[in-house]
Amino acid sequence: MENTHKKKKPWFGFTEDVIFGEIMSDKNFCKHVLQGLVPEIEIRDIHYLQKQRKIADPEHPKQKAVILDILVEDVDGNLYDFEMQRADKKDLGWRMRYYASKMDQRYTLKKGSTYRNLKCCYVIFLCMFDPQGRHRIKSSYHLYEDSDKTDRLNDGLTKIIINAKGIHNDENQVTLNLVKLMNDEPVQDDPYFEEAQAKIKEFNEDPEWSDYIMDYEEKILEREQDAREEGKEEGFKEGVVYGIHNFITIMRDYGENNQRILQRLKQKYGSDFTDEQLENFLKQN
Repeated sequence: MENTHKKKKPWFGFTEDVIFGEIMSDKNFCKHVLQGLVPEIEIRDIHYLQKQRKIADPEHPKQKAVILDILVEDVDGNLYDFEMQRADKKDLGWRMRYYASKMDQRYTLKKGSTYRNLKCCYVIFLCMFDPQGRHRIKSSYHLYEDSDKTDRLNDGLTKIIINAKGIHNDENQVTLNLVKLMNDEPVQDDPYFEEAQAKIKEFNEDPEWSDYIMDYEEKILEREQDAREEGKEEGFKEGVVYGIHNFITIMRDYGENNQRILQRLKQKYGSDFTDEQLENFLKQN
């Protein structure tokens, strides 16, 4: 019998890796979002913007490398790292610490400079979950003395978490619009976000969108291969699990049932995980 089931056309929103990179690498949009998230400083302009920037130390090949989703430098030398986090891996604080250390290692202090020459560094994680369970949309973290929170040790590092599941409190409109975009909710009366939404719509209506999916899966495989080659079992497993969850999401968007998805998982990942583990990934997603 002919299968008349019409597969659901997938919708790829702002939080999808490829879309996120395309939208955030627009200089005007990125500057607009940054100024809204860190209104305490004047961002005169940004002149250095890279997506999927890998930072590794060739002199220490056993150290874990990181891939920054969006790395930005403004004209005053301040650095900003945007990271999209769709799954809660219970390691957000540790991850932010390591990302900041790698940015410092590569970009913030040149030979012959003093520590006073360090520029400010902002690590910004956009989360599709509430990592702290406090329901706040925006949380900023700095270094304070334990017994006296008014005693702040200025180290130039700011960690910002945007929680897409948070409850509106005192956030500015740009931050609220960013959360709406993360949740695929319409944004009006902001030309930057309206243009971003128009671009996302264009991407999804592109008949050759399957090429984007192929590129995305290829990128996941490259991460896995890099981890294998560098001999980092922990990094390899982390990259594979991330790839599995995204693969499941993509297959479900295309209307595949669990039996078919599990069959594909066994074909792609059966050498690294047991059938029971793959079934658990399917249940968790």
